[in-house]
Amino acid sequence: MTGIFSARTLTILAPVPHQRMAKRYAIAVAAAMLAILLRWALDPVLGHVAFYVTLYVTVTFCAVVCGFAPAILGGILGFLGIFYWFVDPRHSLSLMGQPEIHAIVGCLLVCLGLIALGEANRRKQLRLNETVLALTTEARERKRAEDQLRQAHDELEQRVIERTAELSQALARLESEVRISEKKEEQLRNLSLRLMTLQDEERRRIARELHDSAGQTLAAMKMSMSLIRRIETAPDVLPLLDDLDALADEALQEVRTTSYLLHPPLLDEAGIASAARWFVEGFARRSGIRVDCDIPERMERPPRDCELVLFRVLQESLTNVHRHSGASAASVRLTRDTDQLQLEVGDNGTGIPEERLRRFNTSVGTGVGITGMRERVRELGGHLEIHSVKTGTTVSVALPVMKSPTPRTQAVVSLPS
Repeated sequence: MTGIFSARTLTILAPVPHQRMAKRYAIAVAAAMLAILLRWALDPVLGHVAFYVTLYVTVTFCAVVCGFAPAILGGILGFLGIFYWFVDPRHSLSLMGQPEIHAIVGCLLVCLGLIALGEANRRKQLRLNETVLALTTEARERKRAEDQLRQAHDELEQRVIERTAELSQALARLESEVRISEKKEEQLRNLSLRLMTLQDEERRRIARELHDSAGQTLAAMKMSMSLIRRIETAPDVLPLLDDLDALADEALQEVRTTSYLLHPPLLDEAGIASAARWFVEGFARRSGIRVDCDIPERMERPPRDCELVLFRVLQESLTNVHRHSGASAASVRLTRDTDQLQLEVGDNGTGIPEERLRRFNTSVGTGVGITGMRERVRELGGHLEIHSVKTGTTVSVALPVMKSPTPRTQAVVSLPS
């Protein structure tokens, strides 16, 4: 209850802003009239003393609430009303004597002092109100900014949560696609290796059949022609027999060469060193490309799988040298250290374009031969690298070699012509 009364009192005594001039003067006039009425109500009590007591209250109120000028106006109106109705002689504005003059001067001085004090208090209260209003406005703006910031933070957090969920779903889909792709690549790699294994087996079978069937047939044909020579024949038949014998020798040589190219028996009998030297010599003879061969005469044989992979890489590399490089010379180097077998095939050709070399090294869009070599090497835990510049290309293969409990020594075998 006390708080409500204090609030109402503060509201009544709150200064009226300078901009509301009509309200300030209206309040001053009403206060002057209220002072006259209040003096009339107190006249039976006060009588002929304290004529201006209600005027002092009015002047103080007007000075605090309405300002300097309205307080003067209210004081003048209240003074005139009280002097006219309550100061003897009543209902007259004439002065009776020196006491009335003293009372008027005292009232004037008191009113001026009250007006000055009220005006000072009013200005102080107005500055305080402005400060309070500024602080209130600032607090309101700050609260509004905090609310907006909190709302923006909540919205951003919600968007982050939604975006995170979307990214998680996209990542899950991507991981699933990657797993599927890796699985397909692994299946494709296994299929490729299986096909290459079947191809090697088929080559071995065809080579054996060519050697055992066609080769034996041609050998029998040569023996038959030799018997025909011993039989008395017409002189004009002998040139035909010579031609047939030459053709049989050529066919037999082609069969042997094809058989050896499909699967050289030297690879199984003597090892990679002898088979590689035989293949390099035959390649140089057939292609006209000079090949420098650095292969040791004797070396511990690696496992058969390593020998087969190295021979196929050698075949594919030299075939690419002949078909694509435009080289006049090449080099083949085969070495073995404690736990690694290395094959290096180089040429002095025109090199491989950078974009195509990048595809070779990333296995993207490469040919069957390159992919086959890389998969064969990868299956055995090795690695294949292709380096190329404008002056030539080098293919390097490194295969890990496990030590065999019973080492197989490379044999020196005479090469077929």
